[in-house]
Amino acid sequence: MYDIAIIGAGSAGLSVAAAAAQFGERVVLFEKSEMGGDCLNTGCVPSKALLAAAKAAEGHRNSAKYGVTAHEPQIDFAKAMESVALAIAAIEPHDSQERFEGLGVEVVRHAARFASPDTLEANGKTYRARRIVIATGSRAGVPPIPGLSDVAYFTNETIFKNRTQPRHLVIIGGGPIGMEMAQAHRRLGSKVTVLEVTNPLAKDDPELTSIVLDALRKEGIAIEAHVKIKAVERRGSDIAIDVEGRDSILASHLLVAAGRIANLDGLALEKGNVAHDKRGITVTAGLRSTTNNRVYAAGDVA
Repeated sequence: MYDIAIIGAGSAGLSVAAAAAQFGERVVLFEKSEMGGDCLNTGCVPSKALLAAAKAAEGHRNSAKYGVTAHEPQIDFAKAMESVALAIAAIEPHDSQERFEGLGVEVVRHAARFASPDTLEANGKTYRARRIVIATGSRAGVPPIPGLSDVAYFTNETIFKNRTQPRHLVIIGGGPIGMEMAQAHRRLGSKVTVLEVTNPLAKDDPELTSIVLDALRKEGIAIEAHVKIKAVERRGSDIAIDVEGRDSILASHLLVAAGRIANLDGLALEKGNVAHDKRGITVTAGLRSTTNNRVYAAGDVA
C-alpha cells in the first residue's frame, strides 16, 4: 500500500509529491501527458516568458525618460516565441520524471481512475493508497459559437507553438489569460482586439481593473465589453467574427480564452465516492477533503 497516490503532475501534484517524498512517505504519481502540467507547458511559464519578451520591446519605445533615445524596435516574432520554448526547457528538468524518481516517487506515465474508494487503476494495474490527491487541473473552455469549430483558433494550449506574427489577433475572453496575451502580442507588434461577453477582468476588484484596462487601451488594445458573438466563419484569408449590432471583425488569428473546465473525464469518481459537478470536485470548508475523507482535490480541479 502507498501512503499517497497523486493523479496529475502539474503544479499542485508535484508540490504534494515532492513534500511527501521528502517526509519519507511512499508516493505514486500518475501523469498521462507532460510532466509539469499546464503551468510549465501551456500556462504560467510560457505566458510570463512571452510577457518578458514583450516588456523588452516596450522598453525601447519608452526609454526617453531615462535619457535613451526611444525608437520602434525591430521584432523577430518567431525568435520571441523561441525564447518561450527556451524558458520551458530551462525549467523542465525541475519537473521531470527523473527528478521525482530521484526523490523516491514512483512515476506512472498513464491515466489513472478510481477502482474503489481507496484504490486506483492505471495501465491494467491497481494501486491502493491511504490517501489520494486529485490534481488533474483544467483545460480551455470553448464556447458554443456557431462556426467556431470550422475555423482554426488558438487556446493557451496551442498559442505558444505559433511562430507567425498575427496581423490582427482577436481574443474571445477578457479574463487574465486573454488580457496577458493581448498585451504581449500588442507590444510585439500585432493589432489586438479583445471581445468579452460581460465585463473584462470581471472577477477582480473593479477599481483596480479600471486602472489595468485604461493602461491596456492606451497601449492600443481594443477592448469591447458586453459583446454578443453571433457566428464565426472563414472569409478569404481572414476569420470573420459576426458581432451583434456592428460590422463583422476580421482577424488574421483567433484566440479563445473564455474560461476553464475542470479535467474530470475518465476518473470514475463515482467509484471513489467523490462528489463533483460541472465546476469541479466538491471540497469541504478550508479545502480539507472531498466527500471521501481519504481523497483530496488540489488546484484547478477543486
